[in-house]
Amino acid sequence: MVSPPRALLSVSDKEGLVDFARGLRDLGFELIGTDGTAKILKDAGLPVTTVADYTGLREGLGGRVKTLHPRIFAGILAPTGDEKDLKDLGAVAIDLVIVNLYPFEATVAKPDVTVDEAVENIDIGGVSLIRAAAKNASRVAVVVRPARYRDVLQAWRDHKAIPGKLREELALEAFEYTSRYDAAIFNYLASRDGRPLPPALRLAYDKIADLRYGENPYQQAALYREPYRFAATATAERLQGRELSYNNLIDLDAALRVSTEFEPPAAVVIKHTNPSGVAIGTTLAHAYEAAHAADPISAYGGVVGVNRTIDLPTAKAMKGDVLDAVIAPGYEPQALEILKGKKKGAFLILRTRGPFRKEHGVDMTRVLGGVILQTTGFPEPRPESFKVVTKASPTAEQMRDILFGITVSRYVKSNSIVLVHGERTVGIGAGQMSRVDACMLACYKAKGAARGSVAVSDAYFPFRDGLDELAKGGVAAIAQPGGSIRDAEVIAAADGFGIAMVFTGTRLFKH
Repeated sequence: MVSPPRALLSVSDKEGLVDFARGLRDLGFELIGTDGTAKILKDAGLPVTTVADYTGLREGLGGRVKTLHPRIFAGILAPTGDEKDLKDLGAVAIDLVIVNLYPFEATVAKPDVTVDEAVENIDIGGVSLIRAAAKNASRVAVVVRPARYRDVLQAWRDHKAIPGKLREELALEAFEYTSRYDAAIFNYLASRDGRPLPPALRLAYDKIADLRYGENPYQQAALYREPYRFAATATAERLQGRELSYNNLIDLDAALRVSTEFEPPAAVVIKHTNPSGVAIGTTLAHAYEAAHAADPISAYGGVVGVNRTIDLPTAKAMKGDVLDAVIAPGYEPQALEILKGKKKGAFLILRTRGPFRKEHGVDMTRVLGGVILQTTGFPEPRPESFKVVTKASPTAEQMRDILFGITVSRYVKSNSIVLVHGERTVGIGAGQMSRVDACMLACYKAKGAARGSVAVSDAYFPFRDGLDELAKGGVAAIAQPGGSIRDAEVIAAADGFGIAMVFTGTRLFKH
């Protein structure tokens, strides 16, 4: 007599459970379930044997060892044709294992979670069941996600079995699932000691989508998401536009990061990850117009980020400008309709989800053979710690512009010079191999608007030549970290031009 197929079910995620189990019963499966899962199935009128009844072991220790029993694991790990050993153990073959784990990631994502709560949500038996079933994929199918229920039922209807290829796919998903689970546990426990750089790195990201292409059309790219509760580029909602590319996402991320640095209405235009213009204003429309006007040539085809819901005046201001994308926390209905008309509907419109929070974690950069991690976040500029090193001192207005320029400078590729007047950039010299070139470029970009502006340098002046270029442009005040062996020469040059200069003591390199 041929034994009926058997399925073991133990799930935390109950989505689709009853319908799936009913489908298995219709296909002739016997069901074995842990207490919580079995109760749901019994309440739905389905016959099911509890794990406790099958093993003869009553649940104890708060249910911690309910499935850790030789009869369970023998039934999962037994190879085909090993009926004698199974019979000796009083076990039966299990053909299908349906398990998902305690919600550890969701638990530790709660802001008030305790260590005891987190530890209590570390699944032991479930992980063991999944690994055992995945190891024996030559005979057993393991299902860890409800999205696969339909595939399994259809496969059994078509073949009276789960085909080998599908079992292999399910096993791979299972090992990915448990590895992610272990990574989440490690990352949580490792983060508790306050060290930002852990002794080992375990990544756990979910693939969201394939991108249109990478940095160039011949490169492939995909977006992966980490567990994150706040407004983020990876979780932003695309309201319009074609599939995102790698470059779109990198620029949108820069736009989001810069625009959310400011409390007043703020706007930034990004090109190739560098700001071409940044401004704050009394209204969002005013801020956008100033940011775009800072460098309208570079803004062509740029990406816009703002820190307020886009209203009708702002949308009207953007309407005639050639732009590729915008990211914002929201859009007024009329404003959204105007923006949807740009680029014949190809204009990318993204809306962030949830409140924004400045991230203080780590950034990761890949190098050949490894990765580099560094802490994120910037020291807040404190004017009281600045050192005025020239005869002239910055005015209160110039000091406000210096603080604004420091904030912008954090996001500009080095070597960089940021020129600011009236809390808006008027010229940005980005990504130059020498500081003097960055100074020349910033003044060229600003043209006449450099006169009376302040300049923020991301690092010290190694020679006075950069300062000479800023003086030619009419810059009135300079902020730089200081620390060059030629500081005295640079200070003397500033005094000769009547320029006020402060040393901030903080370098702002960006590579």
